[in-house]
Amino acid sequence: MKRVLAAGAAALVLALSPLALAQSENDVVAVVNGKEITRDDIVAYILLLPAEYQEVPIEELWEPVLERVINQELIVVAAREEGLHESEEFLTQMAALESDILQQLYMQQKVDERLTVEAVEEEFQIWLDEFDERGLGDDVHARHILVATQEEAQAISERAQAGEDFATLAMELSTGPSGVDGGDLGWFRYEDMVPEFADGAFALETGAVSGPVESPFGWHVIKLEERRAAEAPVLSDVEVELRDIMARQAVMDTLDQLHADAEIEIMLPTSVIE
Repeated sequence: MKRVLAAGAAALVLALSPLALAQSENDVVAVVNGKEITRDDIVAYILLLPAEYQEVPIEELWEPVLERVINQELIVVAAREEGLHESEEFLTQMAALESDILQQLYMQQKVDERLTVEAVEEEFQIWLDEFDERGLGDDVHARHILVATQEEAQAISERAQAGEDFATLAMELSTGPSGVDGGDLGWFRYEDMVPEFADGAFALETGAVSGPVESPFGWHVIKLEERRAAEAPVLSDVEVELRDIMARQAVMDTLDQLHADAEIEIMLPTSVIE
């Protein structure tokens, strides 16, 4: 995506550049020992530069980039004349590079096969149905009291369920920063909280007080004040995250299948490398 954005930015600068307008065709901009270097060669090099260079007017980049492209051509020709392209080191590195490229192309192909428009839309619907079923698409307004131990939380829960004012208990007993506000957390969605706390809060009916709920922050007692249905998200809201999840799953599934189809024998016992 970054490469696409960079390419788009550079193309825009190029399109607006007086120099580019003067060279609307793929003109030859230099000849090195009979080898033509074209305008497209220069643009291709610029598109591979870090993102910050895409904001630089192409007139400022043109000469230094042209010099680098010329230098590259001179070095490559000189290396070939000395036979480095047939050396063992070159062939070893090329084999490793070929392996890397083949891995990338293969896995990208499998990811692309999985991430069709239809598949992404289907996965989004599954995700949306899960949110609806669990009420995770709702917003809730809750209070909580944070303490260090389960025993403390249990005692507070019993007091609150017996009718003591929850906000007063929070101001007196909570060690969390919201204690001064009566434990009020305001409105939030499921994904705004750590899963343990969110599970505890979203499981409650309006007005109910939870038992002890443990999270990485300690032990909570939660009171659900209100619940409201949030506006249903659209695909564009979550598509990037959804595609990332699907891509990772496609990679794992592909590797699992490759392992299942292969005959693999590990020769070295673990003790050898310990």
